Amino acid sequence: MKFMQYNQNQTLLLPPSLVECLPEDHLCFVIDDVVNSFNLSMIERGYVEEGHPAYHPKMMIKILFYGYTQDVRSSRKLENKTVEDIAFRYLSANAHLDHGTINLFRKTHLSELPFIFAQIIAAIKGLGLADFSDLSLDGTKIKAQASTDNLFTKKEITRLKSRIETFLAESDEVDLKEDKQFGKKRGYNQMPEHLADPKVRREKIRKIQKKLADLNNAGREIDRKQKEAKKDDKENKTQKGRRKQEKIRNLSSNTTDPEASLMKMKDGLSRMAYNVGLTTAKQFIAAYDVSDNPSDTRSLPEMVKKTEENTGQKVKKIKADAAYFTKNNINFLTDNQTEAFIPDTYMRADQRKEDKAKKENKPEKYDRKNFVYDKENDQFICPEGKPLKRAKYDHNKGKDVRTYRGAQCQDCSCRSLCTKGKIRSFTFDFELEAMRQIMRTRLNTTEGRRKYGERLYEIEPVMADLKRNQGLIEFLCRGKEMALVETGLASSAHNLKKLFFGLKRIGMKRKEVDWSSLMKTQTA
Repeated sequence: MKFMQYNQNQTLLLPPSLVECLPEDHLCFVIDDVVNSFNLSMIERGYVEEGHPAYHPKMMIKILFYGYTQDVRSSRKLENKTVEDIAFRYLSANAHLDHGTINLFRKTHLSELPFIFAQIIAAIKGLGLADFSDLSLDGTKIKAQASTDNLFTKKEITRLKSRIETFLAESDEVDLKEDKQFGKKRGYNQMPEHLADPKVRREKIRKIQKKLADLNNAGREIDRKQKEAKKDDKENKTQKGRRKQEKIRNLSSNTTDPEASLMKMKDGLSRMAYNVGLTTAKQFIAAYDVSDNPSDTRSLPEMVKKTEENTGQKVKKIKADAAYFTKNNINFLTDNQTEAFIPDTYMRADQRKEDKAKKENKPEKYDRKNFVYDKENDQFICPEGKPLKRAKYDHNKGKDVRTYRGAQCQDCSCRSLCTKGKIRSFTFDFELEAMRQIMRTRLNTTEGRRKYGERLYEIEPVMADLKRNQGLIEFLCRGKEMALVETGLASSAHNLKKLFFGLKRIGMKRKEVDWSSLMKTQTA
């Protein structure tokens, strides 16, 4: 016989179990075991006894978690999967969920997702798969569900609101005049043809009113951003100003998603987006956060605190890129007794400059590091032996930040080699410089280079998994709160996948794991 029997209409004496249709070590079984052990009392409290019974939260969470591991985030696609996909059908107990039900659950019942996420962390920690005292930190920008076409400044919002309000006022005035002129004789044919249908007319008015409400919301969001910006300026007196993009962020808002900000993406284009921060250990996500600030700089203290809350462990070491090197961050880590491996902004550039000078045998004689500080006279001495005195009018605030200007540059024969201006000047932050030297010394050791190199394989693959494998390049929902929920779902799904492969790596079967005891430290 050439071929095996092929009959799609073969009847079965007993229907097969869905469990038998899947391999024993399938990912969905691990997700099933983990979620079954969750303490979901904080979510269950949101349900009432009255009315039709709801789908169990455990089932809904299983569907969402497994969906996110398979790059299926859309509620409509999840609905289809509960019909077509065996793993989804097993997790849903053959219930075919409506996309509205899935979306409603995601929007209304996952405010406590961080608590669920912490229970997954407890399981990972209990199995010894990661040490959450040694972290890597980074951020990535995820596109918001909004277009830059709906981005308006305060001035534009005021102008549009004025036009809409004028249009509505004029419409009322015309109606009153026509009522007086025509009274009850006013005919149907006097109404514009496109507004003759009452349904069309009501829809037109509704859209205008919605537009006005959106503009009001956008205006309030700009006021909030400007208030925060003023507060930040007071807290960061040593900074001269904000970048152009930061100014745009504080002076504009989007009517579709007012909480999203204009951010420059990796392709060089500016889009409405959120900034997602992550801390990781051994490619497991320890904490996540969502911000409307395009800069990563100020997120470090909050991310460290969230990590310690989630893991119950003290963060002893942290690796991050130069975006996180600031006085506030380094001081925070020092107070927190956390050893930092964070290069300063100019470290690589200075190293390249030094390497080039050595290669070409042309030492950088007039580089700032060759200017010697004279503490007694509070001045710097240049390589030619001439002083740079502290500026009489120092606009930089803060006792450790000072500006120095050359006192004898105009008569110096080497001025053209030292500066492009009339005199050599620079601003020197003594506290920051001390931090920079300590950090560079630490990172230039063999252990420092090895430690900082760990972040390349600890956090970069995590970002790649979220964006490439899970499709988290654009949020499906609007608003910062829902962006945080989506990030939490994606982070939980990532950790469950890593947990699944971690069990295989240590040679442990899922049935051998007492999930409840691993998570018992996390209570509502």
